[in-house]
Amino acid sequence: MLLRGGPGDGQVVPDGGETVVWHACLYEITHEYGHRHGRDLRVYRHRPDCCEPYGRGGEDRCE
Repeated sequence: MLLRGGPGDGQVVPDGGETVVWHACLYEITHEYGHRHGRDLRVYRHRPDCCEPYGRGGEDRCE
């Protein structure tokens, strides 16, 4: 899968479910696909309200 937005933008990580946590930041699955390393990968979008480095994560159903 391919991460879009936030601190993990452009990272390719192993497949996940509906959501994925990358370095304490939440990413949610989309209907989009991106092309990287010769493969089509599902795109996961960053939720900026659910990212520990921004001082969030323990609130607003982000934990």
